[in-house]
Amino acid sequence: MMEILLYGLVIILSLYLLPRLLRWRRYRRSSYYQITKRPYSDLDQGEFGEYLIYKALKTFERQGGRFLFNLYIPKPNDETTEIDVVLIHPKGLFVLESKNYNGWIFGNEKNRYWTQTLPKGRGDESHKERFYSPIRQNGAHIKHLKRILSQSVPMWSLIVFSDECTLKDVTVSPDKQYKVVQLHQLKSLVSEVIKETPDDIFSTSDVNWMYEELYHFTQEDEKTRQQHRSRDII
Repeated sequence: MMEILLYGLVIILSLYLLPRLLRWRRYRRSSYYQITKRPYSDLDQGEFGEYLIYKALKTFERQGGRFLFNLYIPKPNDETTEIDVVLIHPKGLFVLESKNYNGWIFGNEKNRYWTQTLPKGRGDESHKERFYSPIRQNGAHIKHLKRILSQSVPMWSLIVFSDECTLKDVTVSPDKQYKVVQLHQLKSLVSEVIKETPDDIFSTSDVNWMYEELYHFTQEDEKTRQQHRSRDII
């Protein structure tokens, strides 16, 4: 009887632990961990959103793409601007701003501020939060990134909202170089952009040069990170 109980316990523990072990191993092998060195258990909401973006797009590594995360790009005033995710691909450079939000999202490309409305609890009113336009935010990121690389480098601005939110009233012109999508739409959007670009824009050496040129901006110390966050800058 005791052997049966122990056997059952082993099976239960295996079913519980094995998926978590596999998830941990996949994470440790990912480009996200290799660059950020952040333990999976320590990821905050924003960092987890960045990792989900990587998971959605990691197949593009097999096409020669390379990822960078949390780039602290210097500005002329000696401050920094933080870019969440960059995908350098032979077909173009994608600059991604992660918004791992829930609730309802309202905004358009002309608004300086967008609105997040959180659902009301029982007996409570709904809660609204304003946040700076992610289109303008990522536009500033790209401006400073072009200053580091070149004004001629083609870049796509992609704003990626969580699948946990609803883009209730978000309007963006379809022919712009910036797009606003939810996570489940991201891979197909990037695939479409790549498909519509018949010839490679960057050679392998170009991709590697840009990666090496930008990599050290991902390795800022914790003091610099905290200073950036405390200023609440774009």
